[in-house]
Amino acid sequence: MDPNSIPSADIHNRLAFRSSITYTEQAVRIISSFSYEDLGAAVGFRSNVMAILAVGWLVSTCSGSDPLELRKQASWGWPETPRVRGQLEQWIDASAQGDIQREARKDAGTIGPMRGIALHEAVMEIAAKCDPGIAKFLLTLHSEWTPETYASLEAQLSSLIANGGLPAWIKPELQLAFARGLIHHHLIDEAIQHLQPLAIDATTDPSSLLFHTAVCQHYLLMKQPCEESLRKLLERETEIPTRYAITARLMLTDIEPLKEDSLDEIARMMNDVERRLSLGRAGKQVRDQEQAIVDKLEKMIDQLEQQQQQQQKQRQQQQQQQQQQQQKKKQQQNQPSQSQPMDQAQVAGAQGSGDVDEKDVGSKSGWGNLPPAQRQEALQSITKDLPSHYREVIEAYFKRLANAPTNP
Repeated sequence: MDPNSIPSADIHNRLAFRSSITYTEQAVRIISSFSYEDLGAAVGFRSNVMAILAVGWLVSTCSGSDPLELRKQASWGWPETPRVRGQLEQWIDASAQGDIQREARKDAGTIGPMRGIALHEAVMEIAAKCDPGIAKFLLTLHSEWTPETYASLEAQLSSLIANGGLPAWIKPELQLAFARGLIHHHLIDEAIQHLQPLAIDATTDPSSLLFHTAVCQHYLLMKQPCEESLRKLLERETEIPTRYAITARLMLTDIEPLKEDSLDEIARMMNDVERRLSLGRAGKQVRDQEQAIVDKLEKMIDQLEQQQQQQQKQRQQQQQQQQQQQQKKKQQQNQPSQSQPMDQAQVAGAQGSGDVDEKDVGSKSGWGNLPPAQRQEALQSITKDLPSHYREVIEAYFKRLANAPTNP
């Protein structure tokens, strides 16, 4: 199935009312019909990632968006086909004769319903019939490229632009055609130099101008300009070619999360350096970009080391806090609780068992023996404030002491 054979607006309106499963299946069929040049080479994505993102976008579009919401007033428009046809016929009459003139006018009469890339390519074909220089330029552009092709095309284009015999409106068309060829051969820096000076209303195909400009900006990691180009292109999402709409959504989804000095950015810069080296580019721009990659990597390593040091410091603080808590808990366990009596009589908080050595009172016989009158007086003074049964116990105790045999 050729996705260009179905109008994008028709696809959107029909699929918007189908189930998500059916919608996803048709999205896969559409994506599988695209060529590598349309999707892979233009943007540099891996095919599986592109398919997943495209299906996700299409399903989300089906489930939540209203086709009418996409029909907002766009900041750009399509050129009026009658005006383009009039310019062509005027140039044909002035530059061509005989059969060539009749054939060119016939072709110009068929561009009425055309717009976008179809109109641009039709204008290029008619221009090639009217001017031999343009014919040679387009033949070289669409032939197999050699190492000398770029320089030859650049010289031919410069000659055509400087040619005062060509109408001014055809020259932006030549630049756009050249830029598309440069992107196809991964000459991104050269392509964007030809695209940036062009005004959006300078060509017969503003959508191709916006799309290929965004492709270059995406390659070169020009995040903000790329987002602006893509959003402007998607203002007429239901009118542009389906492959433009899907790829633009993919590029926008891909570049929006890009952050400066991130590993993602560094990886993309490496890919760009690899692309330049594959083209034999090893000049100052490549060396500067390589140095920028090294600087960003060193900055990232420094940040990782700082994070690691901070994490180590936090772990040490946590360990110290845990040790302090354990010591405090141990001290609390060693201290007796007020609600639980001690097993032995001891000073609260003391570490010892409370045992003491007995005092040596000597071995003199008769120690502690008092005359009967003094002993009776001492007993009365000790037991006078005690209940009667305690007095009896104390008196019996002292009597046993008095009657106990002395050590020899």
